[in-house]
Amino acid sequence: MFKFKMFVMLMFSLMVVLLSIKHSSATSQWARKFEMSCNSCHAAFPRLNYFGEQFMRNGYQIPGTQDGDMKKKSVGDRLVIDQLQNLLGIRLNLTPIAVKTKDLTVDEEKKTSINMGNANWLQLFTGGSIYKNTSVLIETELAAVSVKNNWFRLGFHNMAGPEGAANLHIGQLSPMEWHAISGRVRMIAPVSIQTISGVKSSEDKGEDSVPLASAVPGISFYGYQGSVLYSVGISNGKTATDPNQYKNYFATIRYDIQSGDLMGSALSIWGMSGSDTKDTSTSQKKNNFWRASPAVNIRHHQLDILAGYFFGRDDNWTLVAASPIENEFSGLILQTGYPFSQSIYGAMQYDYVDSDDSSINFNKITPSVSFFPKDNMRIYLTARVDLRDATDYDKQHELLITLRTMF
Repeated sequence: MFKFKMFVMLMFSLMVVLLSIKHSSATSQWARKFEMSCNSCHAAFPRLNYFGEQFMRNGYQIPGTQDGDMKKKSVGDRLVIDQLQNLLGIRLNLTPIAVKTKDLTVDEEKKTSINMGNANWLQLFTGGSIYKNTSVLIETELAAVSVKNNWFRLGFHNMAGPEGAANLHIGQLSPMEWHAISGRVRMIAPVSIQTISGVKSSEDKGEDSVPLASAVPGISFYGYQGSVLYSVGISNGKTATDPNQYKNYFATIRYDIQSGDLMGSALSIWGMSGSDTKDTSTSQKKNNFWRASPAVNIRHHQLDILAGYFFGRDDNWTLVAASPIENEFSGLILQTGYPFSQSIYGAMQYDYVDSDDSSINFNKITPSVSFFPKDNMRIYLTARVDLRDATDYDKQHELLITLRTMF
């Protein structure tokens, strides 16, 4: 009886979503500006294709050009003003139904939770070229109990000539922006990549505890020549007002295949080192940490495969004064995606984390299928299957229906 009720609720939620969006046809700001389909830059939004990656690294200018003044109004010799519709977009994320096993405690027994109608967030997305070779990206997220800027940066591009050898990002940015697996523009957006988002320095108990890829205030210099992209950066850590005297440093080397059947495939190596602290009444406790990852993205026609290995170490995981506890971890992420038609996109993700601290261990496989009624609207049916070597009491499986749209 329980399985039948769950099936009815899933089908009802899916029908409501489909009926409510069948006439949607709006597009986001870059599609409006350049009069191109969303699929020009996205394999299945938010996942970028190779053209989309080149468009982003060139400051939201068509790859190989410096067209940042295109379609703007000239006001004298020294001023051009863009139309706001070319810079502003809106993104919406809803979860009509979410089912998670072993999520509720009722009479000291673990029960399945079923949550419906969650309006996760509305994002006001500002992005594009302010003028030639100067870009902006601001993602303001409005949720039920919070307002925050996830990404907030200014970019200066082609500073050493039109070939892209010297570019600069300043503001709220990701240390893993140019890694083959960035964690930001994912194949299966409703779920995170656990190694990237779930493993934080100092057991997430320090003043400056950070995961691998979340937006942090900093400065990043990057360039690309031919098939090679290189990037170095420095950040305060978690906040713009530095809580300690230390900085975090990160770097990426990447090689792109630029022609043939594997065009857009990439191999990259990324690393970060930093320090986290915790002040007490008597002294400041310090944790030195480092992270590293090789990753590969294989693109063969429409098939998209990602694989990355992550590992790292904290020398004072719990930020104690005496007998510091070291923690080492390793993680694996595998993703594959393929469009079966213009409207159907299938994807699979595998996350694995193994750590000296068993509380952050993770082992789940995530199959997902997406339906696109329009290019700018995506409906996910996603499952997460817990593969940990644990009792059934501890395992948590999930089933999600998620709706994302941009306009």
